[in-house]
Amino acid sequence: MLLLVVQNSCICRGATVISTIPAGSRIVCDTSVSVGDGKITIELWPQSAPVGVQRFVDLVKDGFFDGLPMFRAVPGFLIQFGINPDHDMQSKWEAAGNIADDSKSSIPFTDGIVSYAGYGKGSRGTHLFMTLGNQPGLGKSPWEVPVGKVVGGLDVMHGIYTGYGDKVNQGRLRGKKGKDYLSEFDKLDSFKKCIFEPAGGAVETGAVEL
Repeated sequence: MLLLVVQNSCICRGATVISTIPAGSRIVCDTSVSVGDGKITIELWPQSAPVGVQRFVDLVKDGFFDGLPMFRAVPGFLIQFGINPDHDMQSKWEAAGNIADDSKSSIPFTDGIVSYAGYGKGSRGTHLFMTLGNQPGLGKSPWEVPVGKVVGGLDVMHGIYTGYGDKVNQGRLRGKKGKDYLSEFDKLDSFKKCIFEPAGGAVETGAVEL
């Protein structure tokens, strides 16, 4: 089997980061959603977003997604995640800094697209989202470049609890008492665990040195 290995360099906090994620690799997540088997599979697109995909994979391999809440679930719009209630884990990745933006993409934001959330140029860090339905208004900002798409478990994605909408305070969630604050939202769905499955290879896990 011929594997396409995409390499891309970016300058992130003074270091050159090389992405060598094979095209066709996937992230497989077990969730708390009580639909089907509760699993969501995301196909990664390093061809269009090598920098973003590399950070996504590094987060998964480091266990960042273990117990990660889907804290912003807006009906008919998106599911956002990326704040770990474990303060030490969150602090570790905030200290790692943001990554450079990938090149602008023309890929439309259809149902199940996965992208980073951000607030300006070079603002991608740990926040990502999955689109619920077609979202033609997305993809215009520099941080909104698809890193992949949900290819398995779309029914699970659409079964994520959206009753809290935008009610979760992100500042309180990322604070030292984030776990206590999270307990106030007992219906909030979360990722139980995610694993990286490289194309043509074995599952990869383990802490990431920053």
